[in-house]
Amino acid sequence: MGRQFSTGRAAGTRIVTVLAALVIASCGSSTASVDEPDFAVRDVAVVIRSEEPFTRASDFPARVESTLDAALEYWGGSWDHLAGRSITFEGSQTVACGTHAGAFGCFDGNIRLTTRDPAFAFSCVEQTVLVHEVGHAVIGDASHEDPRWMDFGAVMARLDGRRGYAAEGEADCRLFVSVWQHPPDRR
Repeated sequence: MGRQFSTGRAAGTRIVTVLAALVIASCGSSTASVDEPDFAVRDVAVVIRSEEPFTRASDFPARVESTLDAALEYWGGSWDHLAGRSITFEGSQTVACGTHAGAFGCFDGNIRLTTRDPAFAFSCVEQTVLVHEVGHAVIGDASHEDPRWMDFGAVMARLDGRRGYAAEGEADCRLFVSVWQHPPDRR
């Protein structure tokens, strides 16, 4: 005796659900998700969703680590503040952050940041807002009331002078403190 198939609504829903799951499962992605980091720095997962040359350089993991180290020192934090979190480098010009869709970086338990300025592509991790977002991970301060949001001289001195990367090869990695700064929010 042959199998009998139900042609009712429930069976149709099950078929659609199974087909949708198969389609989703078969769609591979060339970019990593938070679940699949490209590498880890200490206990921090790093995800690269950018094609900028500096994110593909062989020294990128070491540069991320040294930039995080300088930022943690500046903010008075430790690696414990970042343990178990992720940092995602996005190739888009902005990232979504809460209700704000046009941010250059975001800390919402994890860090997401853009690898591109609206005017130019960054040539090194130090040019991104990573130092700024580490501040939020360490001290919070969503309103940017701490005076350190307008300083960064010590971080600049520690990170300045490194090389950058462009499609053609090595490039300048000129740092701008204004990328990390934020005046206090007006209430």
